[in-house]
Amino acid sequence: MELASPSGMLIDAQTKLNLLDCLRNSLEDACRRLADKFGLYDEAGRPRIAYITDVLTRYTCPSCAFQALTQTPEPVEVDAIFREIHNLAVMLLAQALRSLRQRHLNIQDEVEGEYGRLDLLVYRLRGSLLLVQSACSEVIVEVKTNLGFSLKQVLRYLIEKPNATAIIWRVRKRQILAIDGEKHRWLIIAFTASALQQALTILNGEFTPCKHKKPKNRPAELQNPQDMLDDFLTGLIEDLPKVVSAVMQIIEAKKKTSITCEGAVSTPQSESKQR
Repeated sequence: MELASPSGMLIDAQTKLNLLDCLRNSLEDACRRLADKFGLYDEAGRPRIAYITDVLTRYTCPSCAFQALTQTPEPVEVDAIFREIHNLAVMLLAQALRSLRQRHLNIQDEVEGEYGRLDLLVYRLRGSLLLVQSACSEVIVEVKTNLGFSLKQVLRYLIEKPNATAIIWRVRKRQILAIDGEKHRWLIIAFTASALQQALTILNGEFTPCKHKKPKNRPAELQNPQDMLDDFLTGLIEDLPKVVSAVMQIIEAKKKTSITCEGAVSTPQSESKQR
């Protein structure tokens, strides 16, 4: 299938995926260089690519991003109620999906990815065997317990899994939103390119100090915890079947195109194993 680029020129899906692959490899290389420069490694000695990419895309100003990379991140205290209701929502959704045994699904929770931790990752299975090139049938679910919304967070996930569809479940807002990685491929390419440009600007020192005041990380304050809890629990039980249905609709739609996808499109996971 051929799709038009933003300039109107027809570019096939494989060429776009190759372009994203090239940009992703360059971004990860730049992140490793930034990790070396600023000592940004996790406890296992791995570059903190998710954190670095988050900083690169959080700030438009390269000077602000530079300062964030050179300073120790301030710990943000999260109210235990948010952790509990988030874990509850993820658990209920995962078990609801696992109960659909006839649909041949593999559901993984708290998946550590290169660009962050996924709440849920759903794969379609073929019989009892996981598809080798399962990126064409992946669905990412991100659960939002409060009123916040982070589009950039989901786009980071789609850098690593560009053929997936991401569902954002905003429980309290009664919203179930979806971002199709294939449909919005040019957006993912532009997002990856912008993160790479920010990284190169910092590495090359091509910026001047700014006078921006960075907002402090402050935990969300609960003014009426009982009202918030009631609102969340009501939205959770009302929308849980709707989220399950949304996941299954996407899985079924992907099932119809998976043969073409598996035969024609390479995936980041398979390519990373070959490298």
